Order: sequence, then structure tokens, then C-alpha cells
Amino acid sequence: MERVRALLAPALLAALAGLAACSPERSDDELFAPGGDGIPVVDAMLVVGQPFPHRLYLSRTMRPNEPFSWDRAGIVGARVTIEGGVQTATYLDVLDQPGAYFPLSGDTVRAGTTYRLTAVLPDGRVLSASTATPAPIDVQSWLLLNDDGSEVIRELLTFADHGDTLYDQPENQLVYPRGLLEVRLQRSAAAGYQIALQSLDLNSELLVSADFIDEEDLDNFTRTNQSPPISVGETSLRVPWFALYYEGRYKMRVFAMDRNWYDLARTDPVLGAGGFGFGGAAGDVTEPPIFHVEGGIGLFGSMSGDSVGFYVNAPAQ
Repeated sequence: MERVRALLAPALLAALAGLAACSPERSDDELFAPGGDGIPVVDAMLVVGQPFPHRLYLSRTMRPNEPFSWDRAGIVGARVTIEGGVQTATYLDVLDQPGAYFPLSGDTVRAGTTYRLTAVLPDGRVLSASTATPAPIDVQSWLLLNDDGSEVIRELLTFADHGDTLYDQPENQLVYPRGLLEVRLQRSAAAGYQIALQSLDLNSELLVSADFIDEEDLDNFTRTNQSPPISVGETSLRVPWFALYYEGRYKMRVFAMDRNWYDLARTDPVLGAGGFGFGGAAGDVTEPPIFHVEGGIGLFGSMSGDSVGFYVNAPAQ
């Protein structure tokens, strides 16, 4: 779960930070959170087949001229539960991290199940939201195509058969920038898809010429990368080379999104405008973002996912 959050949380937290601490230059009517400061904000994501998240977050929006910090914005002392079917997870405060909550049980999130989060705040207000978890994502194949996409060169191997030795397999060796990566999916009832890329070798060499960009900035922002939300009508998703900046090992994840995550990502200017982007994107990028939360704002969503690993080699000199 932490690896999933490491890819998805930066954009979400950026959006929520915008809700909680917009710059003083912005007028009140431009704020994402109508009603000023003190609006409860939830941040929680369920992943099908994995335990309930071992952290969820409750905070409150702050005035535009107040710098955001969890010490000031984190909500402590709330009573938080997630219920779905016969499962109930009770969450308690994390003592050294205001606004963070951890579960007392380690139940596994189930596909095709409606879960409801309820948070009773210390002042008596109630924040609630529900998510219908998608079915397990069904990746038919991970492929390398020729440069124009007209022919399959080979099918990549998977973690299921090779574990972490996957990166060393000849079938999963790519040469920058030859061929096209494609993910073929079975149609599903998910609201949409998203692809995330993570460069695992943090000291690997840069593959692109970036004289106009500070390399430290590249290292901070492009070791992990994600697409905007992708229309569920797409069953063949291609990954452009301009989303890959470094030599070495990569993990690529494909997510089936629930309605809550999809609607927030496609309508929020921070979440919808970022990422490397490619065909099938469904970004409305409207204001305000769509929140499916009663008594507050934020995200209580769910997803299912699959992943593959490969090694990107520098072209021969």
C-alpha cells in the first residue's frame, strides 16, 4: 500500500494543500473549499487485495494567509470507522503525527464491495463517504511494439513467474528510445484507468538532454510519474518514451479507478493537468473539483492494480 501511495499521494497532497493553504494573492471565491477555513478534509485510499490502509488522514482547511502544517491542520481525537459487508475497521490516532489514523485490524479490501467511511469529529460534526471497489484489473499482456506500433516485437514477462529477477530477463530489456510499450486490458466496469511509473535506481544516468532543466529538479519530480485519468473505453494503453527519463529499472503500475478517485483526478487542476499524458485522457480540469464526501471535502476512494518491471538501457554509442 505504501508503494501505491508513494506514487499517487504527491499529486493528491498537492491538491489538498491547495485547499488548506492557498496563496494570499488568491481571492476567497477562487479557493477550492467554499466556506473558508475549518472545512474537514479526508485522504484515504483502498486497494483491492491489500490490507486496509495503515494510515488515513483527517485535516481542516486553513485561512489563505496561514502556512499549512499538520500540527495546526491535523484533526485529532476523531472516531473513525470503515465498514463494508461483514468487515469493520476502527481507526485510532497516530500519537506522533497529528491528523493521521491507523487501523486496529488488518482485513483485506475486497473487490466489488461498497465501503463507507465515517469520522465523528471532536466537535460533533460527521464526515462520511463511500466507495464501490472495482473488480481486480485484468491485464491481458504487457507488450513491446515496433516504432510505429504496427507489430508486436515481444511480450514482456511478469512478476508472477519471475519475481524480482524480472528486471534481468532478456524479454524485459528495453533500449531507449526504441519501440513502444503497450498494456492490453480486458474491458471492465471501472470508472477509468491510470498508469504510474517509478524509476527504482536513484543514481542511474539521465537519458534525455535537459540543459534547460536543473538535474536536481528532474530527480525530484520525474523518478515517479503518472498519467492523467484515462477513459475506461480504452483497452490498449501506450506509454510514451518522454515519460521515461532515466536508465535502469522501472516498475510500471496500471490502476482501475473507482468513481471517487476518477472524478477528483479528472476535474482538479493539480491532479488533472499533471502527469505525462497520452491518448484517452479524460481530464475536464474544472473548478471546483468533484468531491464525493458528505460533511467535508477530500478523497475516500479505491482502486485495483497490476504491475510489471523492465530495464531501460541507454542506446549504444
